[in-house]
Amino acid sequence: MCGKDAKGEELAQELARDYAEKIFYFCLKKTGEIHQAEDLSSDILLNLIGALRRGAQPRNFPGWVWQIARNRYSLWARQKHVHSRSVAGADVGEYELEDESPGPEEAWMKKEELAWLRGRLAFLSSDYRNILVAYYFEKKRIGQIAKALGLPEGTVTSKLHRARKKLKEGMNMAREFGERSFRPENISFVASGNQPSGLPWSAIQRRIPVNILCEANNNPSTLEELALALGIALPYMEEETERLVQAQLLKKTREGKYLTGFFISPKECQEEFRALACAFAREHDGEFWRLAGACREKAAQLGVTWGGYSDDDVQMFFAFLVQQRVEGSVFPENICAKFERADGGNWGLMGLEEGAFDGPLPAVFFNNNGMGGFGKCLWDGYQTNPGQDREGRFSHSRYAFDTPEIHLLVTLQAVARGRREAEFSQADRTALARLLEEGFCVRDQKGNLAVNGLVFQWDQRRLLMEWLCAQPEYEALRRAMEELARDAERVMTRYANPYLKEDFDYYVMMSLGHLRSVLACLWKDGGLYRGEEAQFCALYC
Repeated sequence: MCGKDAKGEELAQELARDYAEKIFYFCLKKTGEIHQAEDLSSDILLNLIGALRRGAQPRNFPGWVWQIARNRYSLWARQKHVHSRSVAGADVGEYELEDESPGPEEAWMKKEELAWLRGRLAFLSSDYRNILVAYYFEKKRIGQIAKALGLPEGTVTSKLHRARKKLKEGMNMAREFGERSFRPENISFVASGNQPSGLPWSAIQRRIPVNILCEANNNPSTLEELALALGIALPYMEEETERLVQAQLLKKTREGKYLTGFFISPKECQEEFRALACAFAREHDGEFWRLAGACREKAAQLGVTWGGYSDDDVQMFFAFLVQQRVEGSVFPENICAKFERADGGNWGLMGLEEGAFDGPLPAVFFNNNGMGGFGKCLWDGYQTNPGQDREGRFSHSRYAFDTPEIHLLVTLQAVARGRREAEFSQADRTALARLLEEGFCVRDQKGNLAVNGLVFQWDQRRLLMEWLCAQPEYEALRRAMEELARDAERVMTRYANPYLKEDFDYYVMMSLGHLRSVLACLWKDGGLYRGEEAQFCALYC
């Protein structure tokens, strides 16, 4: 600390230690009323501390202190006399803008007061801020402000007094911006359901709304608290929070505080879920794989085909299908679309704090990605991004895209039904060329066309699922999954706000979404799956 700063700090400590109480009693003697004495003494101390922080080093410190105290009292008395004519009983002479004293100390104090006031105004709510701006900066009288805002004069006076108290809290407390003002949070998101308006993704593309949601997660916050935490002036914070409320991502409580309307999972929570999923996967990976083999045999008996897939790839598809079916059996039907949204959608959203999952198994996420299209035709399957596979377990993408374009499904369905190429129209031939180029169709050694994936008739799928659910091995896995879900909900209870309790099942389900990926790594590392494919898909028609 430099000598000048050290001296100022020493004087500030001396002021707080030796003069604060004396100044209060000086003000009490002058005003004759405790609350007015508190207000006036705070005003005097504000000016004294501000001067010291700006580098003032008076030769006669006691004399300097009492000179400023007397000057501030004189200003207070004059303002009280002037305002008492228009505001009976009001104590609003906090920051006098019209200072008739020609002394340099008073000129500096006026400038300092205004600068301090501007800084604090940015973090007051609009109810208080508008009145303060009108009174101190626009120099309007109480009656004018009341008329403009459509409020009784007494209400304006009361709000002005409370606003001054709020400003004073900032002087008496060393209020600092929160950590998010200089180190914003990094959050990733997962969503589900129908999203017709582009929500929730369109609302969370910038750091400001994301960090508002982070700050209000499990932490009911006023606008002022959010503004201070992020270092954002309240006029802008009000606009941002209103957008998030309209997007149904932020809730406003009865107490006027804001609370994130969905679960943001901290790293610790994710790691606990991961540990549960890894333990479950290690115990049951072989059971899933064996049941998938039985499904493959049953599907063949039902007439399901699989084009250019190897038997290994087919069994991997069924392993994913069995896992999805078992997991889905312990949660309500259509849980991914349980939320009714104002935009007409039914989407759900969960946030994930970044930096989790440094454990023994990499986060190779296999997503379930389906697409409707022509009639009852559906392309569905399990896919990961090889570029995110750090260990290179699943390094080959058999398709150029996750799904074919919808208009190509008509031609793909014709291939699945065995239509000869010679019977194709010119439009079908153009579509077929795309399907072959993008990997959704293949030719065998004889030049015959086939869908590059499993092909189910809907009745075949229904019969297969009925057969699967009747197997004792399936029931044993289902009971184990129920136990896993109960353990996961106990974890959720420790990290999520109780107001989300009705939706815990959704967040547990979303948190267990990587179980499929953990199993996939075990199937690969254990030699059960011997291929390198990153996509396992089927056409239902």
